Amino acid sequence: MKKLILILFLISTLQCQAQIEGYWKGEIDFGTLKLEMAFNIKAIENGYSATLDVPAQGAFDYPVDETTFKDGHLQLTMSAMDASYSGTLKDDVIEGEFTQRGMTFPLNLVKAEKKEQKKARPQDPLPPFNYHIEEVTFVNEKEGNTLVGTLTIPQGEGPFPAMVLVSGSGQQDRDEELMNHRPFWIIADYCALHGIAVLRYDDRGIGGSKGEVENATTMDFSYDAEAAFDYLRTRKEINASKIGILGHSEGGIINFMVAARRPEVAFLVSLAGPSVNGIEVLKEQQAAILRASGMSEEAVQFSSNANAQLFDIIEASNDRVEADSLMRQLVKGWGYNEELTEQTVSQMTMPWMYYFLKYDPTEAIVKTNCPALLLNGSKDLQVIASQNLPGYEKIIADYGKTNLTLRELPDLNHLFQHCETGSPNEYYEIEETISPEVLELIVEFVKGIY
Repeated sequence: MKKLILILFLISTLQCQAQIEGYWKGEIDFGTLKLEMAFNIKAIENGYSATLDVPAQGAFDYPVDETTFKDGHLQLTMSAMDASYSGTLKDDVIEGEFTQRGMTFPLNLVKAEKKEQKKARPQDPLPPFNYHIEEVTFVNEKEGNTLVGTLTIPQGEGPFPAMVLVSGSGQQDRDEELMNHRPFWIIADYCALHGIAVLRYDDRGIGGSKGEVENATTMDFSYDAEAAFDYLRTRKEINASKIGILGHSEGGIINFMVAARRPEVAFLVSLAGPSVNGIEVLKEQQAAILRASGMSEEAVQFSSNANAQLFDIIEASNDRVEADSLMRQLVKGWGYNEELTEQTVSQMTMPWMYYFLKYDPTEAIVKTNCPALLLNGSKDLQVIASQNLPGYEKIIADYGKTNLTLRELPDLNHLFQHCETGSPNEYYEIEETISPEVLELIVEFVKGIY
C-alpha cells in the first residue's frame, strides 16, 4: 500500500511539473497600450528555470534569477529589472501580478507556442567590406583592465582621422547592440567608407573585455574610453592630431570627461548626451515614458512625487550610506515590505546609479575646448531635447562656449530612429537602426574640422 501511495505521489508530481513547463504568455493592460510578456519555464534537476520575453522591447531570453513552483504557486524574480511575478496555476491559466519598481499590474498567463521573432535590420552592413577590419586589444592602465574591440580603417593612404565610440548606460558590446539593432557597427561602416577610422569596443564585463563592474561609476568608464583614445594614438595609420570621441547617451557624458582631462582630443560628437545632472534627466524621462505608455496622469504624478522624494534624499546626501538609511526609512513609511524596500533602495544607491544621479556635467563641458557636435532627437523620451538643449544653451551663454554646435533633429527618438511617439516600446519594431541624416552630419562635422 505504501508503495502504491508513493507511485501515485510520483505520478502526481510529474503531472504537476508537466503542467507548469512551457511557454506562458499574457498582456499587461496600461489602458491605451498593451504590453505582451512571456515566460519560458523548464524543469531542471533541482527545481525550475525560466527566461522572460518582451517582444515589443526586443527582449528575448532575459534570465530569471529565481524560479519556484510549489503547491500551484509560481514565483519569478528578475533582480536586475527590479521586477517579480507571482501567480497561481488554475486549470490552464496562471492568474497573477507583475511587479516592477513598486508598481503592480495584473498579468494572467496562458500556454502558447514560442515563435521566432527577428525584425529586419536593412542598415546592417553586408560584405564585401571596402575597408580594413582588425580585432584589437588595449589596456586601461589606470585600473589595469583589458578591453577588446574592432578597429575599422579606410582603404587608401593614411594617416586618417579617427574616433572612439562610447556606448550608453549598461554594459553593452562594441556594436551597442540593443533589440537587434547595432548602431555602432553602422556608424563605423559609414565612417570607414568616408575616410574616418573608428574604434568601437566591448564595455568592461561584456564580450572580450575585462574589468570590475559592480562598483564602477561613469568616471571609471571614462578611463576605459581614454585608454581607447590612447591606443589610437599609437597606430601609424591614424593621424594622432585628429582623434575624437563619439558618445551616445551616458557616452555623451564620458566623452566630455575625457576631453576635459586630455586637450589632445580633437573633436567630440554627442548623441543625446545629457547637459544636466542625472536626477533632472530621470525626473523628466520617467514621467515622459509613463505618459507614452498610456498611464493616466494621476498615476504619472503619483510615481513622479514618490521618485522626487527619493531624489531629494540623494541630492542632499553626503554619501551612499547616508542615502541608503534615509531612503529605507522613507519607503518603509510607504508600507513597502522588506523585499520591495531592498529592491527600491539598493537600485538607487548602487555605485553607478548614485554617482550618475549626482553628477553634473557642466564643469567638464566648460573645460572642453575642442569642437563638439551635440545632437538630440525631438522625440527622445530618455534625454529630452526640451530639457537638454536649453542646458547646453545656458552653458554657452554663461561661459561663452563657441566650440559647441547644437542640433535638434525632428521626429527622432533616443536611438535616432524616425518614430511615432519616441517610446522605448517602439525601438524594436522600427526597422531603421539610425537615421541616415545623423550619419551624414557626423561625417560632415568631422571632415569640416580639417
